[in-house]
Amino acid sequence: MKIRQLQYFLIVAEEQNFTRAASRVHIQQSPLSRAMRDLEHELGVALFERSKGRIRLTRSGEVFYEETRRLLFFLNNARARAQAAANGFRGHLRIALTDGLAQPHITELLATCRAEEPLTEIRILEMAVSEMVPALNSDQIDAGLTLHTEFETEQYVIDNVWTDNFVLAVPARHPLLCRDTLPLGEVFQHPLIIIDSERDEGRNNILNKLVNNKGLASPVTVEYTTNHETMMMLVSAGYGIGLALESQISLYRHPNVVLRKIRDNTEQPTTFIVRSKRNNSEELERFILRAKRIGET
Repeated sequence: MKIRQLQYFLIVAEEQNFTRAASRVHIQQSPLSRAMRDLEHELGVALFERSKGRIRLTRSGEVFYEETRRLLFFLNNARARAQAAANGFRGHLRIALTDGLAQPHITELLATCRAEEPLTEIRILEMAVSEMVPALNSDQIDAGLTLHTEFETEQYVIDNVWTDNFVLAVPARHPLLCRDTLPLGEVFQHPLIIIDSERDEGRNNILNKLVNNKGLASPVTVEYTTNHETMMMLVSAGYGIGLALESQISLYRHPNVVLRKIRDNTEQPTTFIVRSKRNNSEELERFILRAKRIGET
């Protein structure tokens, strides 16, 4: 069983189509299909259910897919650490980002780490909360930054590092702009635009609580997008009022969009660092202390 063969398998499983998979790996469809049949023969199980123009994983294929992803992750990690050591790094941290977090705080944290501890390499991996939890359990990552709060405290250490605020992105010349702060009750009488992505579970839970806050009437209409760029484009075009984290939306300023704070008392979303209780490396402890220091300022 060859590493390239396993890499091919992952791509075929993701594409569920041999033609598209062959295009991604830059080989002909016939040798790719033959490689998958050889893999099935070696394993002694059927990995795919094949039908006209479409394939899907069998139950055995699903299990093998998860194990192969884990195996190649560790292999790539070993390669990266060996290269880092050759480049002079002595420490190593693998940090997951969930909920679409790319805040200025995180930028400042990484820059501080590079300045104060340049010999510790920090790898950032974007993933969903549902991916982060098994990654913590199987030692694929050292810690995760998330807005999600529902973790079993017996297994994990959870440190809150900084808080954020929700703000409203309002189209220029909108009638609500005559106020400095906006009550949600009035905002909900206008079309609302919310970011909703499967990879942003923690943020979505907080948003849902906010939208359903204190018995307020539901918004007139809700348009869902998967990213801040699209949300700001729709707000600028006058499709509705955007609702998002202040730290995130400030990265996507638009001349035709004005930011307003929410008048109501709303829960401040908190960013947490989550780690397994088994992980108490000195590099990680220093990383968390720097994060808390940034949160305090």
